[in-house]
Amino acid sequence: MRKVYVETYGCWLAKADAEILRQRLGLELASNVEESDVVLIYTCAVREDGEVRQLARIRDLAKSGREMIVAGCLARLRPYTIKSLAPGAALIYPQQVEGGPEREMKILPEFSGGVVYTVPLQVGCLGNCTFCATKYTRGGAGYVKSADPEEVVRKVKKAVAMGAREIYLTGQDVITYGFEMRWKRGWNLPDLLERILKEVDGEYRIRIGMSEPWVFEKFADQILDVVKRDRRVYRYFHLPVQSGSDKVLRVMGRKYTVDEYRELVRKIRRVLGETTFIATDIIVGFPGEEEEDFWATVKLAEELQFDKIHVARFSPRPFTEAAVMPKQVPDVEKKRRSKALSEISLKIAHVRNGLRVGTKDEVLIDEIDHGLVVGRASDYRQVVVKRGTHRELLGKFTNVRIVAAGPIYLYAEVIE
Repeated sequence: MRKVYVETYGCWLAKADAEILRQRLGLELASNVEESDVVLIYTCAVREDGEVRQLARIRDLAKSGREMIVAGCLARLRPYTIKSLAPGAALIYPQQVEGGPEREMKILPEFSGGVVYTVPLQVGCLGNCTFCATKYTRGGAGYVKSADPEEVVRKVKKAVAMGAREIYLTGQDVITYGFEMRWKRGWNLPDLLERILKEVDGEYRIRIGMSEPWVFEKFADQILDVVKRDRRVYRYFHLPVQSGSDKVLRVMGRKYTVDEYRELVRKIRRVLGETTFIATDIIVGFPGEEEEDFWATVKLAEELQFDKIHVARFSPRPFTEAAVMPKQVPDVEKKRRSKALSEISLKIAHVRNGLRVGTKDEVLIDEIDHGLVVGRASDYRQVVVKRGTHRELLGKFTNVRIVAAGPIYLYAEVIE
C-alpha cells in the first residue's frame, strides 16, 4: 500500500476531513516525508499569517518530488497561488472531500487508533460574519449539511469498542446540527447526544465542539440537562464572543448582544457549577474598534472569567466585507491590544484553574507531552499526572487530587 505524509492546519473539522481523504484514497499513514509516496497538506484560510506559513510550507514540500495533494480551505481561496508554488499538486476543495462535487456528509472517518475519535457532525453555518472567509470556502450564511444520526452513532459505537476514549463532536458550528431537517426529533444536537450516551456503552468522554452563542441559546436548556445528568460529557463549551462591544458586534455581523452572551454564560455556570469551562474567541483590532470598545472587551473577559481565550488580531481576508471597511486599525495597535488581552487572559486562567486545587477528579490520560503525562479533567482542563513516558497510561481513567495550578495546566497526585 502506498504511504502518505499528512500535515493538517486549522480546526478539528480539517483534521477529520484529512483523515476521510486519506482513507478514501486508500493510503497508509507515513510518519515523515521521506517514508511517503504522497504528501497531503490540508489547509486553513482563517488568518493571513497562517496563510503565509502554509504557502511557504507548500513550496518547500513541493521540492520533495513526491506526488502532492493540497486540500482544504486555502486550496479553494488561493488556487492560482498554490499552483504557482506547486504546479504538479492536485487541489481538493472542502466540498470534494467525499469524492463528488458536493459535500453530502455521507462519509465519516473510520477510527484508526489512539485515544481520540473525531467525528464531523455537520458543515456550514447560519451566520454571515463580515470577517469570515470560511463561508466562501466551505459554505455558510444559512447553508448546513448534517451527517445521518444513525451513521454517527454507529461510527462512535465502533470506535469505542476499538478503544477510543475521547469522542470529539466537531463541525463548523456543531449546534446547528440538523438545521436542514428543521431540527426535528433525532436531528438536533441534544437528541444526538442523548442517543450516543444511551446506545454506546463503555467508559469514554464526549467533547462538544464550537457553537455559535445565538444558536446555542435555543438549545441551552436541553444541552445542559443532558450534560448535568451524564458525566461522560465534558463540562466544557466553546462559545466565541469575538468582542465585548455591541457596536463592534453589529459591524461584525454577529447575531447577539453582549447582554445576551453574558446571560448565556451565567446560565451555564448556574446549572453546571461555577468551575464549568468556558472557552471563547476574541478578535482585537477589528475595523472601527476604538479604545473604549477594546476595554469593554477586557471588562467582559474579567467579568465572565473565561477559562481560555483564543486572542486573534483582525486579519483581512479575501472576499470579505471587513477587508474593505473604513477605519482599519494599524498593525502596531492590533499588536498592543493583542498583547494586553493575552496577558490578562492568562491571569484569569490562572485564577480559574486555582479554583480546582484541593478537589478530586477522574482524569482521562490522553497525551504524553514533552515528558509529561497529561490528561483531561471532567471539565476538560489539562492535568499533569506524572513525568516520564508512561505510554501504557494512554486511554486510562485515573483518580487524582489536584494539588497545584498554573495558567495552562493543573497538577495532580494519583489517588491509589
